[in-house]
Amino acid sequence: MTSQNDLPTSPTSLNVIALISGGKDSLYSILHCIRNGHKVVALGNLYPPSRHANTNNKDENGKEEENQDEEEEDIDSFMYQTIGHSIIPQYESALGIPLYRQEILGSAVDTRRVYRDVPSHSSSSSGDSEGGGKGKDEEDETESLIPLLTRIKRAHPEADAISAGAILSTYQRTRIENVAARMGLVPLAWLWMYPSLPAPVERLGLPGDAGLLEDMAACGCEARIIKVASGGLDGGFLWGDVSGRDGMVRRRIANGMRRFVLDGGDVKGAVLGEGGEYESLALDGPGFLWKRRIAVEGWEEGVGEGGVAFVRARGAKCVDKEGGDGVTPESVRRPVLLDEAFAGVLDGVLEERAVVTGVKEMEKASWGQMEMLQSTNGGSWVVANITAPEAEPGAAEQMKAIAEKIEAILASTSHGNGNAPRTTADIVFTTVLLRSMADFALMNGIYVSLFKKPNPPARATVACGDSLPEGVKVMVSAVVDLGPRDQRQGLHVQSRSYWAPANIGPYSQAMSVPVQGSEHMVYIAGQIPLEPASMEVMGTSPAALTRPWIENYSTRAVLSLQHLWRIGHAMQVDWWLGAVAFLTGGEHIETQARLAWDLWARMHARQEQEDEEDGDSGLDVWDIKYGGRAYEQATSAAAPCLPNFEVVQSDALVPAFFAVQIEELPRGCDIEWQGLGYRCGGLKMTAEETDYGRKIAVSTAQNLSYVGIEIDAEQSPSDMESHLQLVLQTLPERSEGSHTIIYTSQPLSRVPFPAQVVPCKSVWGPRGRQLAAGVIVQKHTLAS
Repeated sequence: MTSQNDLPTSPTSLNVIALISGGKDSLYSILHCIRNGHKVVALGNLYPPSRHANTNNKDENGKEEENQDEEEEDIDSFMYQTIGHSIIPQYESALGIPLYRQEILGSAVDTRRVYRDVPSHSSSSSGDSEGGGKGKDEEDETESLIPLLTRIKRAHPEADAISAGAILSTYQRTRIENVAARMGLVPLAWLWMYPSLPAPVERLGLPGDAGLLEDMAACGCEARIIKVASGGLDGGFLWGDVSGRDGMVRRRIANGMRRFVLDGGDVKGAVLGEGGEYESLALDGPGFLWKRRIAVEGWEEGVGEGGVAFVRARGAKCVDKEGGDGVTPESVRRPVLLDEAFAGVLDGVLEERAVVTGVKEMEKASWGQMEMLQSTNGGSWVVANITAPEAEPGAAEQMKAIAEKIEAILASTSHGNGNAPRTTADIVFTTVLLRSMADFALMNGIYVSLFKKPNPPARATVACGDSLPEGVKVMVSAVVDLGPRDQRQGLHVQSRSYWAPANIGPYSQAMSVPVQGSEHMVYIAGQIPLEPASMEVMGTSPAALTRPWIENYSTRAVLSLQHLWRIGHAMQVDWWLGAVAFLTGGEHIETQARLAWDLWARMHARQEQEDEEDGDSGLDVWDIKYGGRAYEQATSAAAPCLPNFEVVQSDALVPAFFAVQIEELPRGCDIEWQGLGYRCGGLKMTAEETDYGRKIAVSTAQNLSYVGIEIDAEQSPSDMESHLQLVLQTLPERSEGSHTIIYTSQPLSRVPFPAQVVPCKSVWGPRGRQLAAGVIVQKHTLAS
């Protein structure tokens, strides 16, 4: 069985520029860069404008020289920690890594949570009132990173990555990711969502709210509190070592903050200072990074407004360290790979590892050319089965023609809403079907040009091989949201972390779209079994390949399903309307389908569940410090369980499921999970056996219905089409104003109703039962 802590180092070492603020998190992130097999080639820091000339001495490359003015100026930057900035030059000597600094120019002009995200048709520049901005001529402080990184790359042309210490701040992470993309750097955020990740093996079973600080302490870090700004902390906490081995300061912080968190809330983020409760200064760490330590001769307390207290440090210098500490890069703790629930279901399916064969061979026929179809479903509009075989035979030429068709269709209508025509910025989900994964790069190079916003649509991309109509290299279907853009929420984490795979391509992990009232439809991108820290496919190492295939497949199936779950948590999903497991393979395909179903069913088994962390719980430094929300509101609400059984009225507790066999998946994977989540206060589920197969239906108070229909595999191609049409005509949901998706291995000569079609090699339902087709019908009736 794969070890939960079997996180391989990246086979391709990155050369990292480490952004440091002097705080514990940015310096600790450097240890994780090394732990994951990367090399830190330079340090980068932004400091507040000084009132004195010649405060910072630099050489011709902008590299820091010795001796800095000890003046302390804290400008309360939204983006950067500036308290303690006069000590920053000491890190070059302490770590033995070149340090480069840049003055912070401008201020927080674009104060949206996601940087450069224009929320509506009418938005102007980032300096408008909706952006909370200043004058249009003032540059955002984020842009100060550009000249800094330009200088560093000039001095270190090998640099290809950038690391930062973001833990829960979407505000900070999206800005660094935006700059990283423009500078051609891979963003690294090892601590992203760390409080919600399973504990490293060394802490398994141990209680405590300061897990990250405990891990820092275990490898000899020293980080002193230099500013407090919370009612739970006062000047008595100043200069306390938050990563001290005795844990005394951590316990005091937890006790001080707990009274500000309502019952059922979580104190972990507050203990880490993620709401601005305190800021820290790193002074020492393990010898494999810290060649010397920083000593401070003395300090005095300063007092600011609103109960703020801070440290004025004097006489900071680097001093030699005595003896070795025995800490190695392998001593740096990393979260285990699987959450407890997913580790449990993996153990469960491996105990029942019966391998079955015997796929029923369907009579094959050829697909004819597929007609592009459109349907309007409540507040969404679906344009399905867009192909361009009339273009050149190559995938790039066909994708270019498809892109032109999409833009023309969107520009041709406003759908009677009185607004300007829709654009590609209104697309929230796409399904891209290729003939061959060899054409992925060609398709993607054109696809990326369609989207300009920070949060492009979520996407599922699979290769259907010869199941696609003859001459078709690419087929695209798109869901267009007809509601206001500023009411959508996207999740596009592009940084490598331990949380879930980074999305560096032109698609988001998820898009949440209001349906009506407080309900949201959450479209989640297809998830393959990438190990997040290395971005390599799990189970492909030489050691893993010696294991039975069923162990490797099961581990990959569990890991990719965990990715789906974590993204669902981040988007506050209460319930899955349904999921599709795309599979590749041959002789074991029935076993693969059964295992996928088993995992899906086990994750919906009703049991006592502990409240889990919401992956993006709303505990964001911008929201708390400047967004007008009280801290108690930001941290008190218990994160919802997923699945949240409290919102369901039914005994049929396993949502619709299909396993769909196709030709290829990205990165040569053998499974990809794609799910549709729902955020709501309540829904009803029913399960019914019919003459044509099983039907699972979901309905909500806001007039949404979602039906999964299993068409039994007893039909031949000659009568399956008519049978399918009869089945759909009997459904009350299958009417004007609904959207249908058909997964089938049996070609249809034509689709007599608006439906998105996914041609495939085989379709499977619950318990590994082979189907002729799987059908999803979704209908949302807007209230009058």
